[in-house]
Amino acid sequence: MAPIEGGILLNMKRARVLFLTASLAVMMLFTGVLLANRSNQDVLFRALGNLAEVVHLVETEYVDELNQEALALSLDAGLVEPLNWSAAVLPVDRIGDYLEFVESPPPYGMGLASRLGSAAVGFVFPGSPAETAGLQALEVIELVEGVNSRGRPLWQIRLELMDRERRGENVRLTVFDLNDEERREVVLEPTEWVLEAATSEERDDVTVIQIEAISLDAVETVTSLLPEGGSTILDLRELRWGLEEETIKLADAFISSGRLGRWEGRRAGSKTYEANEKVVTDALPMVLVGRHTAGVGEILAAALQGAGAVVVGQTSVGFAPYMSLVQDGDVAIWMPVGQWLRPDDEKIDGKGIDPDEVVERIDPEAEGDPVLDRALEILHQDLEKAA
Repeated sequence: MAPIEGGILLNMKRARVLFLTASLAVMMLFTGVLLANRSNQDVLFRALGNLAEVVHLVETEYVDELNQEALALSLDAGLVEPLNWSAAVLPVDRIGDYLEFVESPPPYGMGLASRLGSAAVGFVFPGSPAETAGLQALEVIELVEGVNSRGRPLWQIRLELMDRERRGENVRLTVFDLNDEERREVVLEPTEWVLEAATSEERDDVTVIQIEAISLDAVETVTSLLPEGGSTILDLRELRWGLEEETIKLADAFISSGRLGRWEGRRAGSKTYEANEKVVTDALPMVLVGRHTAGVGEILAAALQGAGAVVVGQTSVGFAPYMSLVQDGDVAIWMPVGQWLRPDDEKIDGKGIDPDEVVERIDPEAEGDPVLDRALEILHQDLEKAA
């Protein structure tokens, strides 16, 4: 019986490999077509035909009984998530919930991303249940309440976490760190926590304001931390989550004239934001950016740099899509319909924000903060020249 059992196991493995390979090939073809914005309909129709054939073969030949709903969700996710990690093909009855999720701090203070086909920890907010649980960015989330995250749409996991947090429930995760190959169990507890938009500290007679998020109270919080006199540094190195309209308002608080930013899309149109005259300080702050600065962090940094603020650090991520809900009948997609531009109309996506003063990448284990140290050095040099 052993050779027969071995042959069955081998065939089962082959079936899974063929299924995954075929699905991946079709998804890559679709993504390539959509990203390239090709007008050749033959290519798209051929891809649709391939997809239909894959579904048929899986339905008739796959070794296990097919979960139609799971396959449908994974196909939806495979079409849009490669275009943007926050894109989603939504059930109509969950549109309102997802829009609420987009405008609220992530459940348990943990942002989700995708890694190796599974959910992963994108970022963790200070003081959140996710930080208390010891979660680290880039850790792979293998299981959520015992259910494998591989192949599941990220929107489904996001809403599950949001639902559980609303009900005050714990969430059990199995996470895997690729660096040390350690697998561990983590429990997220729905303890009360407040997202603190910004904090400040004094360094060498300079106020350093670290902005963690652009929430509804971000403008009030940041401006309340500004000193009555003296220099200010805005640290945007960990800024990647927030509300775009509030980001523009925050930029406007520092910039008295000119363009703050602009987004435009192929069919969604465009919108330009101009500065008002009223500002909260006469001098522009210095700005710190880095390899984690993304989205709203890049929009804010671009506006300030365009107005003349000095930017110090490393080139940012280059990820600033303009997202919107697109709906046709029973199909609803949260997807990028445009992209944010710098005040000089240069794209942020794929390029990021280049600092005026580059500080080479450093060992994260090293002591000190070379980026902040360099910013302070420049400020003091400028003050000495002015004196």
